[in-house]
Amino acid sequence: MRGYEAKAQVMADVAAVIEQARREGRDPATALRIARVTLAYVSGPEPDPEQTRALAAIDQELRQLSN
Repeated sequence: MRGYEAKAQVMADVAAVIEQARREGRDPATALRIARVTLAYVSGPEPDPEQTRALAAIDQELRQLSN
């Protein structure tokens, strides 16, 4: 159960980063970049498959926003 608790905390932390960026008036792409850096940092050098998928999803959203 500890693993789920830690993942939930990481997701809450990333969500808080996005929300803070939104409150500061940052554009969605900047908020996503901040969240991606945060997630990459907490994932460490060897992210688990779920973290890898989350990072890929953020990358996809950033590509769509840049078009």
